[in-house]
Amino acid sequence: NAQQLPLYSQYMFNTLEINPAYAGFKQAMQFTSVFRKQFNGIKTAPQTAMISGDMPIGETRLGIGLKIVDDRISVIQNFGAQASMSYRIEGDNYNLSFGLQLGALNNKTDFSQLNITNAGDPVFAQNLNAMAANFGTGVYFNTDKFYAGLSSPNLVRTHLRKTDVALSEYMVKQDMHLYLNAGYLITVNDNFVLKPSFLLRGVKGIPLNYDINANLFFREIMSGGISYRSHSALVGLLDFRLIPTLRLGYA
Repeated sequence: NAQQLPLYSQYMFNTLEINPAYAGFKQAMQFTSVFRKQFNGIKTAPQTAMISGDMPIGETRLGIGLKIVDDRISVIQNFGAQASMSYRIEGDNYNLSFGLQLGALNNKTDFSQLNITNAGDPVFAQNLNAMAANFGTGVYFNTDKFYAGLSSPNLVRTHLRKTDVALSEYMVKQDMHLYLNAGYLITVNDNFVLKPSFLLRGVKGIPLNYDINANLFFREIMSGGISYRSHSALVGLLDFRLIPTLRLGYA
């Protein structure tokens, strides 16, 4: 039992990945690409590639977004696309956005690559190749200094493995994931801004998982930070503005 959606260390630079309400938030067209590889040097280690884009729709309060994800762990590959739409309510000193997300996922598992102890085991007798549709929702609130979001990218427990009653305990389902994140901007001086933030993840089967982060920005030119993931990782974060419209990050 574990999370099914991929983990990202630099999610704070691409909130659309965890919350559809973020679509169009920047009031400009933006594109983000992320490549993550865990345990470099190990062939079957988890790796994820993702590309996303979002933009506002004209002068309306609507935003749209699209993301494509290829997530691989050992003999399992999940490839999917999700479209998002958001609606923004503008207050005097705040914005409140609501988002919906609809997408499809192709799950492939190649059991033939595994070394099976019992060759006749019916659990591994047939490779998996399933398509599943899902939808999600989210809400995002921000002021000049503070932001917070609550979202669930996949609300339906869809079946990825349809099998007979004898294998019912080995069913493969998409479980609902919940995300809660928030952050605050602290102006240190004219050159530096500190941004502490956190992300709380919840999914059935494992304890709540959280990230606690702190990023220090220097004149919007670069930032450095540190992140602690509960009981599993300490992460260093770097981000550089190469040109006014292009940023590069590394974790």
